[in-house]
Amino acid sequence: MVEFQEELSAEQEAQFQKRILKLGFEVLDETNSKLLDRISTSITDLIYKHPEMSRQEYPNYLIDKLGFDYSEITHLFSEVHGINLPQYIVIQEVERIKEMLLYEDLKVKEIAEILHYRNGAQLTYVFKKITGLTPFYYKKLKEKRLEVLKENKQE
Repeated sequence: MVEFQEELSAEQEAQFQKRILKLGFEVLDETNSKLLDRISTSITDLIYKHPEMSRQEYPNYLIDKLGFDYSEITHLFSEVHGINLPQYIVIQEVERIKEMLLYEDLKVKEIAEILHYRNGAQLTYVFKKITGLTPFYYKKLKEKRLEVLKENKQE
């Protein structure tokens, strides 16, 4: 993020944009920056506050919530973040799955039902694709960490 101490002239702004683009960066105006924040917040809300909503309903939810066409939302998101919106949603779902595994002590099948996966096998496939670990192994890592912490406290 770059902030200027004083307002740039139109020529200075054009030069800055030209240079920054050469470096592989993009200049976001405040409106797009706020929209990106709203997109991320809306995705988090979908995953955490609206588990009853299926993935097929996500585009309409985002359109209604953000007031933009879905293609505009996805285009801006992928242009800035380098991944498409469905990929981002899956990554956020995996973060939610991790929390459910660690803190809510749910079985994979139960999590799959809550998050609208066809079954535990599909959830496991997606989880492993993103993390490189199975949900079972991920949960075992937590248990091992707790054992190590317990042993260290006893010493």
